[in-house]
Amino acid sequence: MIILGDITVKKFAFALDKVLEFKRQYENGIRNEHAAIMHEIKIQEEAFRELSDKDVEIRLQMKQEQEIGCQILRIHTYENYLEYLKGEMFRVTQRIKALKVKEEKKRKELIAAKTDTTSLDKLKEKKLEEYNKEVQKEQEQLVEEFVNHGLIIAR
Repeated sequence: MIILGDITVKKFAFALDKVLEFKRQYENGIRNEHAAIMHEIKIQEEAFRELSDKDVEIRLQMKQEQEIGCQILRIHTYENYLEYLKGEMFRVTQRIKALKVKEEKKRKELIAAKTDTTSLDKLKEKKLEEYNKEVQKEQEQLVEEFVNHGLIIAR
């Protein structure tokens, strides 16, 4: 409440400010969790690309050695390593799939949180608009009373 001389003007207060602040904090938390999941997906996708590149490189090396002639033991070593890479690529792919499911759930949660926050923000804007209209109306009445009072005294 603000007091100006004999005039008292009440300050705007949104009754759901605490709820709105909580919703914003919740939304920011969800947003951070979503970003962390997206970051982890990118890391896993990069790991998959590296494994895939290594697979191509090893296959090329193995082919080159086969063309010039090499021991069977060396070929088995290449094949074992390629089998290992294949397993790692499978595990990374599984992690990516799981992370994408998790990301989808988190994105839906974020949309719901954003909707809650937005609806409260709009309600606050509406209440502020109503408050401003009321204040303007009161100010117009004060001016009208002041003018009328001045006219009465002038007579």
